[in-house]
Amino acid sequence: MRLNQVIDRFALVSGLCGEELSRWTPLCVDAMNQVSKMLRPNMTPSEADSLRLSAFAGVLAYYKYTLYSRGGIKAFTAGSLSITEEDDKSRRAKLLWEAERESVADLIAPEGFFFGRVRV
Repeated sequence: MRLNQVIDRFALVSGLCGEELSRWTPLCVDAMNQVSKMLRPNMTPSEADSLRLSAFAGVLAYYKYTLYSRGGIKAFTAGSLSITEEDDKSRRAKLLWEAERESVADLIAPEGFFFGRVRV
């Protein structure tokens, strides 16, 4: 994974740019570190796998961003102007993150407890 690829994916899904994007770069670093810890043991990703993992980390950073920046306007009316935010960004970001997680399932360790064979 490369940080610039993670930031590029985060920028793509968040729509942020410039100074606002750089303000949230620490989330990209945190997401990249978190994804690195999710990798299967003793795995060295190929260049193509690294791109997929960078996309996954960028979407994870976006999901965290939506959780940090919650509390937007649900409905606002001033005279003839009416603004309504109908969809929940955090819910959509989680769905996107889950889809990206499925795309890298072959690279990351399974979550939870794993029943496997043990040789004695």
